[in-house]
Order: sequence, then C-alpha cells, then structure tokens
Amino acid sequence: MNAYVAVSETMRETPDGLRLPATGALSHTLACGQPLRMLPGKAAGGFRVEHEGEEVASGHLAGPSSRLLTFEALPASPVATDDIVNAVLEAVLAGNPALGAVDVALADEGLAQRLLGTGALERHGERLVARPESFFQLQKPWLGGVPAAYPEVSTLTNGALHPQRPPKPVGRVYSRFIPWLNTELGFHVADVEADLPHFHRWMNDPRVAAIWEDAGDLSYHRDFIAGRLADPRTLPLIGTFGGVPFGYFELYWAKEDRIGPHYEADGYDRGWHVAIGEDDFRGKAFVSAWLPSLMHYMFLADARTRRIVGEPIHHHRQQIRNLDRSGFAKVKHIQFPHKKALLVMLLRERFFMDRLLSPDLSDLSGPDGLPVPGSLARDAA
Repeated sequence: MNAYVAVSETMRETPDGLRLPATGALSHTLACGQPLRMLPGKAAGGFRVEHEGEEVASGHLAGPSSRLLTFEALPASPVATDDIVNAVLEAVLAGNPALGAVDVALADEGLAQRLLGTGALERHGERLVARPESFFQLQKPWLGGVPAAYPEVSTLTNGALHPQRPPKPVGRVYSRFIPWLNTELGFHVADVEADLPHFHRWMNDPRVAAIWEDAGDLSYHRDFIAGRLADPRTLPLIGTFGGVPFGYFELYWAKEDRIGPHYEADGYDRGWHVAIGEDDFRGKAFVSAWLPSLMHYMFLADARTRRIVGEPIHHHRQQIRNLDRSGFAKVKHIQFPHKKALLVMLLRERFFMDRLLSPDLSDLSGPDGLPVPGSLARDAA
C-alpha cells in the first residue's frame, strides 16, 4: 500500500520538518498492547515506525515547498495498517499542533473507508483530511478500544434523577505520550492494596491535607479508596508519569453529586477533584500534561459528556489560573457547608475546537532553542 500525508494548511508559521523527540514519539500504547514508536529516520526528514522493536513502516517528510509526508513502506505486520497511519497522524498533530489540518492520500480504498468511518479522516471534495478537532475525539488510540454507550435508564439517588451508571472499569484506562516531557502519562483505576502506600503518604502530606482534610491512618485510607470504588457516582484514578505514580484524581457524575443542585446539570456532566502528591511532578510542564489529558479522558469515556465542571475553593488562585488557561469558564460562586467554591465549566466544543489538548508552552524551550514540541502558542485573551 502506498500512502502519503501532506501538510495542507497552518494556523501560524511553523518550523520546517516534522518535530520528534530523538527517542521517538509513542502512540497507540493501549490499542496495540505495546507502543508504536515513530522515530527519526537516517536521512533528513525521514521517519520509521517500530512495534516491539520491529519496523512496520517508514517514510519521509519532503522539503519545505511541498511539505509532503510519504510512506515508503508498510510491510505486513501484526499491527493493523489503520493503527499505523493513525500513529503517524498522532505524532504529526501532537508534535506540531499549529498545523491546521493534514491531507492524506491512500491507495488502499478499503483503508480509506475504514478511517472515514471512524472519523479519523473526513472527505473534502477529492481530498481526505485529518483535522485535530476530529482526530483527538477518537477513543481507541488513548483508551485502547471503543467503549459501548451504556444504555440510558433513569434511576433516583437521594432525590436526583440521573442515568444509571455503568460498572467501573479496572486497570489502566488512558495513556498518552507527552511530547514536551518525552514520557507517557497514564491513568489507572485505583487499586486498594497496590495504590494504598502512596495514597496514604499523599493524603498525610500537609500541602494535600490542607485542601482535602483527609489525613488518617492506613485503615482510614483503605476504606476511603474502597468507598470510592463502591460508589457508582465516583471513579478514583491514579496518575502516572513514565509509570511513576504522582497524583490522585477523583471523577464524579455531577447530576447526583453535591454540585448538581447548584446549576442545571445534564445527565452526563462530569466533574473532578485532584491531589498532586509528588513534588517532583509539580510545575507548568506537568500541569499542562495531566490537566488537559484528564479532560480528554472524561470526554472520550462517554461521547454523551458535553461539559466538565469543577468546584475549586474560591481563593485558590493558582488552581483557578490553571483552569483559565485550560479553557474553563467561571460561572458563579457557590456555597457548600465546608467551603465557598467557584463553579467552573469546560465545554466539549471548546476543548476540541480550540485544541486545548495542546497547551501554550511558548515560554519553555527545547534543546534546539525552539518552543518545546507540542506547544501551541495562543494570543493573549
């Protein structure tokens, strides 16, 4: 099969050539069991794609005038050609987010039809086009599969009418390669025993305890995790960078949560709480990785989720600034028994259409002196 990908338009001027970390960009870790790694080729502008150490594709990016990404080889392999093409598209769009769209020409009509069917490609006249607004709404690359829409059956909890919630997932639920950190970010469902030691340490950290007020002994924290796993409303997640746990993330369905009565909550609105437990993973480069990735996961986990809400304490200025940069709108202040909070909201359309998965890291530079890969400069509001 012959295929090529041509850069067709840009949002703003970008450096020539495909930007990849020297050790390669990872993709489809969950979908393929092991990651597809897109590496720079030996010749200038070249690339190759490997799976479990075996080359499964190669190609090159032509000169600055044509800006054409050409597949030179797609040999038979255990990996589906759909996943290989999507891995290259992910590396291109994630590492070079200023690209407005990517033209794709495929000789294999069957492959083209499959990619059109998933929304990875769109047909614009005679052109096949991959747009980040659509591409990053695919589920398989980051979730490992396409979850079925759980049947919508109403149920009543504490006076709130809401959709019945699906059974909890187990294990790893999301994985994404972060270009500017050159590592993988993952989320997995908290395990009572495996995650108890670091969760216990985090919750007893004075910085975390000041916000959560859940310091306690091992027995208390074991019951805490078990209780969240048993509650249909909540999903407790552990975040990892390169496999190292760094924080606790608690997702909830807003309709039956304490926040639900304070606004017109939809049945699939979702919210979240966070506790970053490891000091080594604080700072803009890390927040800019885990925060939009968590939003990405919530939007992918159920396509019916149109809004994500939050309730930071009203005087937590740093968290509110981070939410501002991540596309959350300030709605209003709300008063809970234990705190005055700011209701914030992120729309699905805002997240994907404004490409908020790619943060503005233009103040951070890589070894080449250019903004780090994956940064999308935005005009100040």
